[in-house]
Amino acid sequence: MDEFVKSESKSVKANGIDVHYLERGVVGAPTVVMFHAIGMSAQIWNAIANGLSDGFHVYSFDLRGHGDTKDDGNHYTFEKLGEDAAAVIKELNLEGSIGIGHSAGGMAMLIADSMNPGIVSKGVLVDTRVGESPMMLLTPEEQRIRIERTLQKRTIWESREVMHEAYRDRRVFKPWEDRVFSDYIEGGTRLLEDGRAELKCLPTTEETFYGSRAKLEPQILLKGLGGEYILLVGDYDGAQTIQDAAVQHLMRETKGFQLKELGAGSHFVPMEFPDLVLNEIKAFIS
Repeated sequence: MDEFVKSESKSVKANGIDVHYLERGVVGAPTVVMFHAIGMSAQIWNAIANGLSDGFHVYSFDLRGHGDTKDDGNHYTFEKLGEDAAAVIKELNLEGSIGIGHSAGGMAMLIADSMNPGIVSKGVLVDTRVGESPMMLLTPEEQRIRIERTLQKRTIWESREVMHEAYRDRRVFKPWEDRVFSDYIEGGTRLLEDGRAELKCLPTTEETFYGSRAKLEPQILLKGLGGEYILLVGDYDGAQTIQDAAVQHLMRETKGFQLKELGAGSHFVPMEFPDLVLNEIKAFIS
């Protein structure tokens, strides 16, 4: 009988940093590697990772500058995220795994595959924008407001409960499932000795990554990928379509590509409808 791992917290030295990850599922089954979005953590995947764990060996990673990954506080670029993704896959001998990435996590996976074609056999991109930065969809004033809001985030809260109460009804979080929102709060904070909760991903780190994404040129960087991909997109104004030039580029540069409109959800569709996303993942990788 194959060994089943419920959920274990581990770390591995890769690309010069200590990358933290959660491991669960059936040892010896096909492997799945998961990468989260900016400002989140490996725990944000818990609902979907648990849903995959009965048939797959699942690894969900904290990106540099996030969660419990220990880094040098520098090199917060998307290219580094891609290098890190490739490095952890190689270090854990997971080449050819199935990859799942939301937003920036999907871009990190694509960059890893462009550097090492075939390091991912199949990839699920959950609302990863494969063209210009999402910031470019905003007006200059909207961009300024977003930057200010990011940098003004409170880094320390009286408790996780207080943070939970303060965030739960905000527009972006209100549609999230309760279990996912709780994982967001728990995975994204560390408890201090006095019981206060501190953000693991600092606002300055988050904003540095956003600045890096604005400078990224995916159509130049993403070439000759060895994986087969599906791009799952939410239902909102500005969502990517199969007609977009960047999507067409990715279609040409991958081993195989398709785009699936989910008909529900925002950019944060895996947090809002984790079961819907899980079912689409299973349909693609099974």
